[in-house]
Amino acid sequence: MPVLFCFFAPEPYFELNMNSTEDSNGPFIAPTIVCPVGRDWLLWFEALNRYVILSPPQKAVLDLYYAVEGDAETFRQLLLEGANWQQGQALEAQRNISALLQEVATSPGSLPIAPPVAYEEGSFAVRQDFQLGNRHVRVEGQEKGVLELLCPALAHHSIPATGTADVVFQLQKAAGHLYLYKNGVLLQAVPEQDYHYITGKFLMHIIVAQHQVPEAGWIGTLHASTVVRRGQAIMLTGQSGQGKSTLSTLLCSAGYQLLADDITPLRADNLELGHNPSAVSVKTGAFDIIGRYFPGFRDLPEIYLNAFKGKVKYLPLPAPVEPSYPCQHLVLVQYQPGVKARLQPVAPSVILKALIPDSWVAGDRGHAAVFMEWLSSRRYYQLTYSRLEEVVPLFNVLTHYP
Repeated sequence: MPVLFCFFAPEPYFELNMNSTEDSNGPFIAPTIVCPVGRDWLLWFEALNRYVILSPPQKAVLDLYYAVEGDAETFRQLLLEGANWQQGQALEAQRNISALLQEVATSPGSLPIAPPVAYEEGSFAVRQDFQLGNRHVRVEGQEKGVLELLCPALAHHSIPATGTADVVFQLQKAAGHLYLYKNGVLLQAVPEQDYHYITGKFLMHIIVAQHQVPEAGWIGTLHASTVVRRGQAIMLTGQSGQGKSTLSTLLCSAGYQLLADDITPLRADNLELGHNPSAVSVKTGAFDIIGRYFPGFRDLPEIYLNAFKGKVKYLPLPAPVEPSYPCQHLVLVQYQPGVKARLQPVAPSVILKALIPDSWVAGDRGHAAVFMEWLSSRRYYQLTYSRLEEVVPLFNVLTHYP
């Protein structure tokens, strides 16, 4: 008997027990958890750890598709007869559903594969040590260039490389592949061109080391910058190049504190956003304005990252007092020259479509359910701005500051 989605869930989220199969009509893949977020719906597909956001009309059509267990002819007839759709509309709906499920079914969920290599403990001739809270962290590599892949955003935490470290990371390069170890245990291995997987895993475990919370204790890392004032966090998200890092940095000149730049971890135990110890990555286009607010910024070295990001400077900022803070407000940032700053409520889907694709969320059912429930109870805004002076009072009101 098919299981229908409810339009009004009695709980913040509910789970479905539909099997995923494939028939002559294409993939028949059902979500494991469905959660209302505002007026829209967030679906999680467990097999591929994939999230999909649907409007009520889209979900109504998907409900019907599942009700007929993916039978294309019955689905089309119900749209024509029960919903009084035209033939063209019914065919278009069928194509859209098929495209959606095909995209979910083929979602890239696996890491690139690197061949196994021997762990060469004695080959790590270059090292750099850091003090993260009360943890002594050491990063070792075969050459300086390998360390530069991992460490530039942590330079302000550097200490002399002496004594015994609490945590040791080692990055090995062999036959065009990168191998990241933690205390001699392989964490991740990928082809060299996919180094961003290595840097992401390294940052996750830097956060683990600093907070002394295991990786399983985190819901995930969200593609967002976060600022804090008076015990409340505001998360800034948006597409790359829209000014998340620039705005969060400028807010720190107006009494806010930086909790995280670009990558914000979410704790599983208290559902608070955690501190990311990395310095702010400032792109070339923001050098002048950041230099006006932070005089020492002009003396910082420029570091070439890659062809997409070009050169950046890493600006260290003071850490907040607490290691994590509650967050009620998610803000989509859009920089637009010459406009008067506006902060307006928006549908959650507007922000989630920018936030989720570039975030990492643990793939187990428990973490997914908690994450979706957390998202369903946040407040969502869109900020359009050109001048910092106009943003500060808007954010002060947002978090109930005098």
